Amino acid sequence: MAEDFTSSGAIHFTGLGNGTDFDSIIQATVKAESFHKNRLEVWKADWVKKQEYFQVLNTDLLTLKSHMSSMDTMDEFLKKSVTVGNSAVLSATANSEATEGTHTIEVNQLAKVEVEAGTTAFAAKTDAVNSSGGALVFSFAYGPDTTEPIDAATTDTMTLNVPNGTTLEGLRDLINKDANNPGVRASILHDGSSYYLQLKGLDLGQDNKVTILSTTTLTGFESADFSEIQAAQNAEFRVDGWPAATWISIASNSSSDAIEGVTLNFLDTGTTEIGVANDDEAIIEQVRTFVDKVNEVRNTILQMTKFDDVKKQGALLQGNYGLQIISSKLKNVTAQKGVGFDYDDDTVSTLSQLGITTDATEGSPTRGMLLFDESIFREAITADSDAVAKLFGADYLGESNSPDFSYSSHIKNYTDPGTYNIEYTVDGAGNITSATIDGHEASISGTSITGKSGFPEAGLAITVNNLAAGNYSGEIRLKQGKAAEMVSTLDELTSSTSGPLAILERNYQDIVDNLDKKIEYEAKRLTTLERTLRLKFARLESTLGYYDQLKTSLENQVKQLSTK
Repeated sequence: MAEDFTSSGAIHFTGLGNGTDFDSIIQATVKAESFHKNRLEVWKADWVKKQEYFQVLNTDLLTLKSHMSSMDTMDEFLKKSVTVGNSAVLSATANSEATEGTHTIEVNQLAKVEVEAGTTAFAAKTDAVNSSGGALVFSFAYGPDTTEPIDAATTDTMTLNVPNGTTLEGLRDLINKDANNPGVRASILHDGSSYYLQLKGLDLGQDNKVTILSTTTLTGFESADFSEIQAAQNAEFRVDGWPAATWISIASNSSSDAIEGVTLNFLDTGTTEIGVANDDEAIIEQVRTFVDKVNEVRNTILQMTKFDDVKKQGALLQGNYGLQIISSKLKNVTAQKGVGFDYDDDTVSTLSQLGITTDATEGSPTRGMLLFDESIFREAITADSDAVAKLFGADYLGESNSPDFSYSSHIKNYTDPGTYNIEYTVDGAGNITSATIDGHEASISGTSITGKSGFPEAGLAITVNNLAAGNYSGEIRLKQGKAAEMVSTLDELTSSTSGPLAILERNYQDIVDNLDKKIEYEAKRLTTLERTLRLKFARLESTLGYYDQLKTSLENQVKQLSTK
């Protein structure tokens, strides 16, 4: 039987009559009536696809944020390398505060802990150290004072009651497990035939000595029964021959103060040279990755919103305002000057000065993407590495453009980064009578001016240097590098509560939920329609059957009459 169905819902049947295929009629009718349900399902698929696109973009944004978080301070961005001439003497690391150059390090001695070994021998670890029939005392001091009476202000003491029958192992455990142990570790030594108690300080330095006290009554464990195996001592070293007549002495084998920005880890005595330099390749690799990750996000947005000139059709999210917001905010970060930076006063204030620009060439395959001219970047970092590091890694770096006042402090995540106009007045007595930050009244306390809550400058503290009578003005710049600015922007964009993607995804989910309800309603309607049609055509089939039988009966009667 030939059939013809159209998408508008019209149906044409041929061959109606006895033996009609009512099931085909029912299926065709239901199919035609399914037009609205099918259209709803197509709409739902589009909205679900949009949600999936948002999830892909959100993943790209979080990946970018993760990378930027690894370089959002000057220490993280301005990588320094340290070469050591004799690696057996020391190892070294450097942060962004280290100055490029070489240094000679002479290590005279390493810091050590105190080690005292008992001379009383025991055949087994389970031998008793106290067989007196009663409790005995074992006491020692730990600290710089070794002369009794011990000065409690500088040196800790420990007194143990050793019960009768306590073994060598038991004494060790009493010392180690006592809650008042000041930092001494007891252990048992074995020389191949006998066992001995050893006391070892856990802290390096000459002020951490172990002294057995005269109050000890435990036989075999008095002061005369111990031998100093290793004396507590400080590390001693010189940097570039200084100090000439003595040594830098510290209670550690690690120094982070002797050379600004450099940490020295002493391994042995001896002399070696170290060289500190910018690790340009590591720095450039960070920037390459930054550019790549930004371009991944830009390309994702482009693919979701572009217009296909061949198909004459826009992508699923073309014109989507949420993606427009995201694209605009990210472009602002890379195109505008750094937050709190000044075009005139800062050597580097924009990424374009470092060779990072957006390709605006018509027809270019990378149009709209970031370009990175490494030669420009290398020149910039060679000329002024600190300026480059600030633009990328400044972490609320406060600066004043006036000698009359200086930046004091801020409250991170409370004070906003940026440039603030400062004005204050001093009377004839040298008192600050009024002060404003960006036109808002500020709190005054002595020589300190602080931004009040409710404004971007909340918590920003400024110290006044000039208290001569008069009116003063200037700027405080609280700088935020591009890495931190990008992280902050991405925090907003990927927020699960207020981010544009999250808001749109929730809105789209509402649409999907409503479509599900309509689809469910249509499915029920079609089920009811099919049931109604089957009942209707069942009755029709029964009626047609009845008339068919009646027809047959009449035909038979006519035949019988004609034969008579």
